[in-house]
Amino acid sequence: MYIRPLPIFTLVLLMTTFLGCDPVSGPTHEGALAPETVSSSTTDTYSASKNGSLSATGGAHFTVPPDVFGAEVGNVLTFNARKDADGQVSGQYNYHQTFQGEQFKFNGRVTCVNVYDGNRAKVGGIIDVSNDPTIPVGTFIWWSVIDNGQGAGSSPDQSTLVGVGDEAANEAFCDSPALPRFGPWDVQGNFQVNQGDSSPSSWAGRGDSL
Repeated sequence: MYIRPLPIFTLVLLMTTFLGCDPVSGPTHEGALAPETVSSSTTDTYSASKNGSLSATGGAHFTVPPDVFGAEVGNVLTFNARKDADGQVSGQYNYHQTFQGEQFKFNGRVTCVNVYDGNRAKVGGIIDVSNDPTIPVGTFIWWSVIDNGQGAGSSPDQSTLVGVGDEAANEAFCDSPALPRFGPWDVQGNFQVNQGDSSPSSWAGRGDSL
């Protein structure tokens, strides 16, 4: 009998449980988020451009080493996300993950995006296509990327793993300035995060976690 490998989302759920995620903004019954946190001494800044628009785009692949989940996890992520001055969000994403010889594929529409610290984007969307029956169409998926600059002298850009859950968890993820405490990992590829140049509004670190 063929036994399907345990999905990485379940493994992330187990790890976030051990790490003690906040029960409101952490894992949902549908899946889990690579946990994030804001320490009480951290101040994050969010700002939009003069017309209120912001964007994040890119494509990259990265590998989580086997010492984290017991087997290597391959990830390929491409997306474009934009928020206009009126708050309208648009964009698309494709995410493929390879684990224990199986490939899980998801794509769909971006439904939320925010930019923090000038170079860190939090993006989420609805799953329109899934080949994993445990993560069905209609589930929401989210991730965070860090744009560490352009050019040969820049450090590699970075990405977290994805989280999955319901719409409320997706929106809570995008709306929180919390920093990753699981990952992020260096990627091979490029992300571009743009938040404009208007006067920023400050988010004081609140000690909450995602």
